Amino acid sequence: MKTLKILIIFPLIFLFSISYAKEKKLATFEVSEETYPTIKVVYDWNLSSPEDVNQALNYISNHIKAYTQYAPFSELKIVVVSHGPEAVIFAKQNKDKFKQILERIKSFHDAYGVKFYVCNNILKFMGFKREDIQPFAIITPAGVAKLAALQEEGYRLVPAVVHNLKAIKEKYGKK
Repeated sequence: MKTLKILIIFPLIFLFSISYAKEKKLATFEVSEETYPTIKVVYDWNLSSPEDVNQALNYISNHIKAYTQYAPFSELKIVVVSHGPEAVIFAKQNKDKFKQILERIKSFHDAYGVKFYVCNNILKFMGFKREDIQPFAIITPAGVAKLAALQEEGYRLVPAVVHNLKAIKEKYGKK
């Protein structure tokens, strides 16, 4: 009888140990109906330079990808409020200089309904008027006021923090 108990208990302990070890070796990949609920987000753009917009757009792209792959895209509304130096991208006079970035912005607008609000205060500071700005952009009197108003409407704030990811990857990434 004692031998039978050992024959039954030992394999169970062994199997439990293996499954426990396997669970500890891999990170959890969470995907369920609750992973990505219906949500409205506002990206806060107050970037250091117009060149940083490309990376900020990558965040939006990743957000869209998450919903198109793991949840209905109709559950997601994205708005951007630009109120820093990057706002010059929306000026018609700079369309050739920032052609690729503008094409990405326009594609997010056209394909996914992303709205781009641009702060009138920064535009005036840069010397631009309404007629100088791309027609798909929406000029708002004050970017910070628009951010607050959108949050009051239930939009979740997503700050666009831009880093030099290539340098970090080169230094610390998987070799």
